[in-house]
Amino acid sequence: MSQMYKIFMNEIPVVILEGNPSDTEGKGDRYNPVLFFNQREEIKEAFERVESGVYVRSLTIVGEDAKQIRNELFKEYKQSVAAGGVVINKKGELLLIYRHSMWDLPKGKLESGETIEEASLREVEEETGLKGMKLKDYLIQTYHTYVAAENEKVLKKTHWFLMSSKGKGTLKPQIEEGIEAAIWVNPEMLKSKMERTYGNIKIVLDQALLRLHLLQYNREQDVQNSPDT
Repeated sequence: MSQMYKIFMNEIPVVILEGNPSDTEGKGDRYNPVLFFNQREEIKEAFERVESGVYVRSLTIVGEDAKQIRNELFKEYKQSVAAGGVVINKKGELLLIYRHSMWDLPKGKLESGETIEEASLREVEEETGLKGMKLKDYLIQTYHTYVAAENEKVLKKTHWFLMSSKGKGTLKPQIEEGIEAAIWVNPEMLKSKMERTYGNIKIVLDQALLRLHLLQYNREQDVQNSPDT
């Protein structure tokens, strides 16, 4: 199976695909370039425009080895690993946080010696006050960049899990981390919330809703196929 990366920079998706030069022919435009990896000068120019956040809506780069391309493009970026979760309660509601004027999901960096599973549970509890979550499924990994202190450029990889909750504890947003609110939202309300969120968070929530739909479908099939029905 070929490798693919989607990395959000200034909310602009940089998509890295494995393929041939013919896959780029006749595709893309000035604002959505599609380039093969041997077009180094064109890629450098387009990448600089993405880093500055202007004149580009997306950038797609095709090559033989997606991981190699990612490492080459982001060799000046510090690598960071984080974990987070999409929590669903008994009512079928999802847990969102509000931070920096955007709707988001609880997540954070791994601490020394932690597994991604342990970090995801800890971060959800710390950022929302919720206790007693259980991991249901691994969802997806996302990538985005940001600029840290002293203009250090960071590429963050975040692992996401689907979690269940019995609603233990009162939601208490972690104010010291800039979180203003933590709320339960039913799936019908998500559309309005997602008008003010990040590209990678939309991908995570889409994946979570799809997984929940499949889990529900499988439960219904199990009931229909059980000997007692």
